[in-house]
Amino acid sequence: MERNSIRYLVLMILSILLLSGCGSGTTEDESMGGEKESTNLSFKTIKVENTPDRVQKWIQKWIQKNRSKEVEKVFNVDGMTYAIILLGQKPTGGYNVEIEQIKKMNTNSSQTDSVNTVSYEVTEPEKGSVNIQTLTYPVAIAELEGETSQSFQFSTSKEPELEGTELVAPQELTSDGKVK
Repeated sequence: MERNSIRYLVLMILSILLLSGCGSGTTEDESMGGEKESTNLSFKTIKVENTPDRVQKWIQKWIQKNRSKEVEKVFNVDGMTYAIILLGQKPTGGYNVEIEQIKKMNTNSSQTDSVNTVSYEVTEPEKGSVNIQTLTYPVAIAELEGETSQSFQFSTSKEPELEGTELVAPQELTSDGKVK
């Protein structure tokens, strides 16, 4: 009798452990009343001068033409995807932009529709700090494996709300830095 009680207790504990470990590791889908499912995407942050040789001239030429504007763009170039953030022309040094995270957000329960979200942080010089007195053009580039047709949304860590933000579709660049 005592042996059956122990077996029953062990089976019950194992069942609880097995059932509690069956989570997917992602957030709930909107159809279930929760948030959209998301997956972190692997990316590499690169500097303009360190872009791979095969695409360097294309991206550098595009950045050179557009560096004075605030722009968020995505390009498919030579089998890779590049998310680029330009802060535009700044009056001094001390400005920086850094891509913190890129996530794939599924927008419906079938996971066929998704958008990639790029979270980034902008830093500005502290008030009263001493900085180089020259025009600067802060830029951040993230390189993702493969090309994608999925749209991207950009948000700063200070304003993470994505509602109403513009979708940015990946584009292709020509070798002279022009958008196809």
